[in-house]
Amino acid sequence: MTRRATIREVARLAEVSLGTVSNYLNDNKPIAPETRERIESAIEQLGFIPNAGVRVMRGGRSHAIAFLIPDSGNPFLVEVSRGIEDVAIGARHVVVICNTDGDPDREEHYARVLSEMRVVGAVVMAMSAGETALRRLEASGAPVVLLGGGSHGFGFPGIDVENTHGGYLAMRHLLSLGHRDIVFVGGPGAEPQIDDRYLGCLRAYDEYGIDRARLRRVTAEGHSTTARREVAERIADGIAEVTAAFCANDLIALTLQSVLLQRGISVPGRFSVIGYDDIDGAAMAPVPLTTIHQPQYELGRAAAELVLALAAGESAAGRTRSFEPELVVRSSTAAPPV
Repeated sequence: MTRRATIREVARLAEVSLGTVSNYLNDNKPIAPETRERIESAIEQLGFIPNAGVRVMRGGRSHAIAFLIPDSGNPFLVEVSRGIEDVAIGARHVVVICNTDGDPDREEHYARVLSEMRVVGAVVMAMSAGETALRRLEASGAPVVLLGGGSHGFGFPGIDVENTHGGYLAMRHLLSLGHRDIVFVGGPGAEPQIDDRYLGCLRAYDEYGIDRARLRRVTAEGHSTTARREVAERIADGIAEVTAAFCANDLIALTLQSVLLQRGISVPGRFSVIGYDDIDGAAMAPVPLTTIHQPQYELGRAAAELVLALAAGESAAGRTRSFEPELVVRSSTAAPPV
């Protein structure tokens, strides 16, 4: 068995005291850049592996940032996660991804375990967890940053996207093409953002002087492919005078497009479809999807940077940000049939 290098050997090779190496490993005190370089060089040469468990037992934080999400199958979150990971790696941390699936029991489980792990902090997609679970995390000393919570953020610092404006842009686009009878398709696990997007739709209807009753609202019952297909088939079955749909995420929009095309309903000739998020698959769909673009990677980076700033004792004042979504027009929307 290969013998593990010790902290004493690291200190000897770096020509520093044991206390200095300990301060470096535990982030207890600032260390001069040249001293830090010597310690890191010694650790690399010796192959020294710090004992993170001992560090936590002594009251230190682990090197983990938690990322709580409501739907691990959504490609939108892949790019958000990459933004968080790039910041985390730059700070010598790792990211622990927790899929709550909107289940209160899972939320409480993750909150308890992450608190025991003494994570550096947590980035939480809005409504990935309830306030009780988030307060438990906060009480453990881990700063919580809510991503996309807007006015529904329980008072936590956050990185926001102007969802009401995004919904307004999508609906204004459809109304400008001449659509009037439109269906809004929501989903579970992100109710605040979806509600805000719906409010933006109503604002567009009001601006055009059209009766709000002509905007119908339906909701997918889950995150699975089956749940998305079920709501898409409901829309296709009751299409009647409806000529367009605005879907609260691209996965629902792409599923709806697929169901319509399989039934011989042309997109956008008979029915226009617009999504939200601008995931990679949106541009490569059989009929490239008109959608609302969110800066996914930038959202993740901004959230992780805020978590680390708060963990370092900085104030959230002036550090919160709000991103503005953009309309991306592709082939899936056109004027309604005469």
